[in-house]
Order: sequence, then structure tokens, then C-alpha cells
Amino acid sequence: MPPRSTHQTSLPEGDGVTYDESDMALFRAKLAYHSTIEERMASRDNNLVSIAEHQGRLLKRWDMLKVLEKEMAEKGKSLEPAERQQLAHCFVYLPISDTWIKILS
Repeated sequence: MPPRSTHQTSLPEGDGVTYDESDMALFRAKLAYHSTIEERMASRDNNLVSIAEHQGRLLKRWDMLKVLEKEMAEKGKSLEPAERQQLAHCFVYLPISDTWIKILS
């Protein structure tokens, strides 16, 4: 009986698995937002409530742009330059602003 080759079958192949850093950033931003939103909305600090509302709108816009980007990619098209710029700004600034909101609260 020939020896089994464990080298080839020991690890699964990663074919088809892609890691999108902006998807993970959106997930983390949503998680951070939802974990603290009730406290911030119940706060008597109008600034904190206003920031939380604005952050919610940014998250919705970011999510909508990600969905639009995926739909366009399926059709072989890409986002308009203005939409790509908005998506880039969400990716860069929203997670940072959530950290600052946690520090403020």
C-alpha cells in the first residue's frame, strides 16, 4: 500500500475566497456604531446625539455605495468618480470618527 500524501490534503485551498478590506471596515464601523448608539442617543448632550445621527447617515450612505459598487462590478462597469471619492472618504474617515465618539462619550 503506497503512503498517503498528507501535504496536498492537509490544508484547504483558498480558491474563490477574497478579502475586501473596505467590507471589513464597514462591518467594524457598523458594529461599533450599534454597540454604542443607544447610550449616545439617550445622552443629554445634544452634540453627541447630533454626531450619532450624522454617523448613522454616513453608515447608510457607505453601505449603499458598497452595494452599488458590487452591482456595477457584476455588470462590468465601475462607479462614477464622485461616488468612488465618497466611498474612499467613508473608508478612511468613518472608523476614525467612531473612535473619537467613544472617547467623547
